[in-house]
Amino acid sequence: MVEAAPGQPGGMLALTLAYDGTAFAGSQLQTGQRSVQGELLRALADLGQPGLRTTFAGRTDRGVHAVGQVVSLPDPWPERPEELVRRSINAFLPDDVGVRRVDRPGPAFHARFDATWRQYRYMIGQESHQPIGRTSVWFRMGPPLDITAMRSAAALFPGHRDCAALAGAGQGVPWSDARQRPRGTTRTIFAVTVEPVSPWWGPGREGDAIAIEVAADGFLPRMVRNIVAMLVQVGRGHRDPGWIERVLAAGDRRHGTPTAPAHGLTLWRVGYGDDPPWSSQDAAT
Repeated sequence: MVEAAPGQPGGMLALTLAYDGTAFAGSQLQTGQRSVQGELLRALADLGQPGLRTTFAGRTDRGVHAVGQVVSLPDPWPERPEELVRRSINAFLPDDVGVRRVDRPGPAFHARFDATWRQYRYMIGQESHQPIGRTSVWFRMGPPLDITAMRSAAALFPGHRDCAALAGAGQGVPWSDARQRPRGTTRTIFAVTVEPVSPWWGPGREGDAIAIEVAADGFLPRMVRNIVAMLVQVGRGHRDPGWIERVLAAGDRRHGTPTAPAHGLTLWRVGYGDDPPWSSQDAAT
């Protein structure tokens, strides 16, 4: 996490947010639609601080959740303890968004540009219908997924590579303007893991749910959801693991699969030079 420093005039706050994305049009402010940023700005205004500039570490789409979203903003209460700031903001936020933690990093801290890695988690349920968890787990029909094949496929994603084949929102086609930007569609994927887990929503066995985690230095639109969809195709036996390499080499989103649903995805953690959540052998070389 960001390193705390004493509150001082001209300093910055770093808020770690959690939210249920079900009723939001996304994280970023959008005219005429409900957003996480909009609710945060409303709470700050209710606390007598209208017009504060808030910067999110990452953009999440409609229906996507977070437990580790980081937001930077000027510190309007340098004399207040962090816990008091956290409780004050939460008192004016709705039930589906909250501040989990408040830090005081250096005065130049920027939630987006200072982030060195981001980690997402996607949950899949191996049950066709389960009311509890329906807004945060992708419950799919059919026989159990082949975890071994999915892990073999997941091992092919890490590396510093062109991720155009994983990009949505029109950024993954050869004529996309995104390719002309300084970074283009190149990102470093540090790790992709596939783990069988026990369902939290009721009795079950390990493997009744699958957690897919993706860590990278940055993400293109719908990139994690497209990785998940490709892994599910391999897990269903519709594609062999080597198909992943062929799609990535093509550099064209049209060679991929339909995108996995948004509601299974959660922004899990954002790193700022602290120890990454993957082992050294998993990291790209």
